[in-house]
Amino acid sequence: MWTDVLDRQKLVETAYQKGKELNLNNKNYLNWLDAFFAKEYSDDVGAGDITSEAVLPKNEPITAFLKAKASGIIGGIEEVSWFLRKHHLDVKAYSKDGEDVLNGETILEIQGGQKDILATERIVLNVLQRMSGVATETKRLIDSLNGYTTRIAATRKTLLRYLDKKAVFLGGGLTHRFGLWDSILIKDNHLETLKSKGVNDYVETAIAKASAFADTVGFIEIEVTSTEEAVMAAKKFKALRLKPPCVVMLDNMKPAAIEQTLETLRKDALYDSVLLEASGAITPESIREYAKTGIDIVSLGYLTHSAQVLDMSLEMTL
Repeated sequence: MWTDVLDRQKLVETAYQKGKELNLNNKNYLNWLDAFFAKEYSDDVGAGDITSEAVLPKNEPITAFLKAKASGIIGGIEEVSWFLRKHHLDVKAYSKDGEDVLNGETILEIQGGQKDILATERIVLNVLQRMSGVATETKRLIDSLNGYTTRIAATRKTLLRYLDKKAVFLGGGLTHRFGLWDSILIKDNHLETLKSKGVNDYVETAIAKASAFADTVGFIEIEVTSTEEAVMAAKKFKALRLKPPCVVMLDNMKPAAIEQTLETLRKDALYDSVLLEASGAITPESIREYAKTGIDIVSLGYLTHSAQVLDMSLEMTL
């Protein structure tokens, strides 16, 4: 049984943190990245950059400097450097992923044909600006919870999928699931389907069905909307004695209701059988109120659907 804070933190990492898998040494990630950049390049350049072809007589060798126009956490260096080199450009990085950058600092130095640089410029800026913006906002929210044990996680509400997940990781946040294939998350629509078929103990039934996959997935989680459902879920997880972590998500529950739920789980000797996640309508303004409840994890779609990009620009020297 895992009862102390340290063990809970370890289990949170086990269940929710997969950011270290998102690097170029991971063949699956590299294959996805190759396909992503190939489509971005094909969609943007198409049959050719007609503006550069019309205006520039030659593909002259130049040096370009990519600079930050705001301070924050940098993200995407590994990915865009790989992309640029694939297009026969030399890259020198002055920053590493996850590091602080200041307004005006040079992030990358790029050397090669002017037309080649112009053809890749917008894709590079899009990825770097978005990943850095997500990483920066993630770090800001984590800093705002200083003194609390609650961890911050992303959701699947992503625009750039694995790049968004990696950006959250670089900012110090948790990636949560990569996709539907990753771990089991029993949501309201799953439970409503069981209820529509006349299943009264829908929470317990869903967990029992999912338990058949316990040894092949990262974790099993169920979404509940009341203290009563949370207790039912925790009791079932405890009775099945599944390998940890087992997770109960308190969906769209206000901090006061979460406090009541945690208190009830402790009173019924169920708290140490599950991790607890809060999700739904959590904002930067309200996140501290959720952390005060002692919840293990808060997950925010905000991180990847509303974070502002970190402004950057590319300057050329002929």
